[in-house]
Amino acid sequence: MTSADGAGTLGRNDALPRPSDIELLGLNLDSDSLSGRFELIPGLSRHDGALYGGTGVAVSVAAMEAATGRDCLWVTTQYVSTTYLGSMIEVSAEVLASGRAISQVQVTGRHQGRVLFVSLGSTATPRPDGLDGQYETMPAVEGVEHSPPMPFGPGRSEDPNGFNAYVEYRLAEVRDTSDSAPPMALWARLAGGRPSTRAGIAFLADMVPPAIARAAGAMGGGPSLDNSLRFGRVPEATTWVLLELRGHLSYGAHAHGSVRAWSPQGDLVAVGSQSANMMHTFDPAQVPDAMAALLGGARPAK
Repeated sequence: MTSADGAGTLGRNDALPRPSDIELLGLNLDSDSLSGRFELIPGLSRHDGALYGGTGVAVSVAAMEAATGRDCLWVTTQYVSTTYLGSMIEVSAEVLASGRAISQVQVTGRHQGRVLFVSLGSTATPRPDGLDGQYETMPAVEGVEHSPPMPFGPGRSEDPNGFNAYVEYRLAEVRDTSDSAPPMALWARLAGGRPSTRAGIAFLADMVPPAIARAAGAMGGGPSLDNSLRFGRVPEATTWVLLELRGHLSYGAHAHGSVRAWSPQGDLVAVGSQSANMMHTFDPAQVPDAMAALLGGARPAK
């Protein structure tokens, strides 16, 4: 990471990066907080051992906050290539500009010199007298205690060999049955009592592809092409978040969807969008009856 002319020093919060983010991601930062590395272990990978997209965007958020000492405001991560378990991934960032309230940052993840992901984003110091408000309402859903675990596929619900070892997802029944209801809603939290920070929410929110499949009346998903998140105020004590997930459209297997992340109290903490290559979709009739029942309410694409 490089920072020119003292960029990233104005309004710096020395509590960043958050220790829980560093521990979750296994991120080892250099003394300048401008470069680092992490090993791709099972909890940070997909079930096939490849880099999990949520890991890439979460690392980018943590790296931006480390480089500037400011909370992440927005991040867009493009996935260029992948690597597999055991790889040491080098992370570097460049503070492109830094003002009194906002820093612009680029983060790159590499393995043996090969680019894996590139992220652009901003970190920011809130303006105390600035515009402050929320203009949407959380959908009405069943509470966490009444929501069943989300299966990841036959035999994988309790599989510790992928990123779900670090997360817990529960399928939330949406009480609103109108056309405006989201096709999929998930209660989500990090394992081990970790707080859902901005990096934590980024790790959790990489679930748009299953929602795209669900909107099409199918099950499945596919690898992410990009992932974007924009953050509001995230209460310090946040653990569970509700992911309101929508599939918007698909064309030639390439599809787009969106996510809103809510605190249990109804605070909108993040909004985002994602594109994916929907390579692995299948009819619910092809899976066990119990899993098909959990898909109940999927609406066919119009």
